[in-house]
Amino acid sequence: MQVYEVEWECPSCGRRQKFRRGFNEDDSWPNKFDDLECENSECGQVQDVPFRACTLTPVEGTEEY
Repeated sequence: MQVYEVEWECPSCGRRQKFRRGFNEDDSWPNKFDDLECENSECGQVQDVPFRACTLTPVEGTEEY
């Protein structure tokens, strides 16, 4: 499994946020990430974020062979 750092921007307040998610080689990429909550305490919106609106960066040392 390869772990990626997923970066996204809240469409409500514009704050950039990150989380990590693992994907197996056999998995297909998701169309969206469901129910992401904005970390901005003044916003706090919960929303579905389209995959195409995210930036994925592989996390080194997390791929298993």
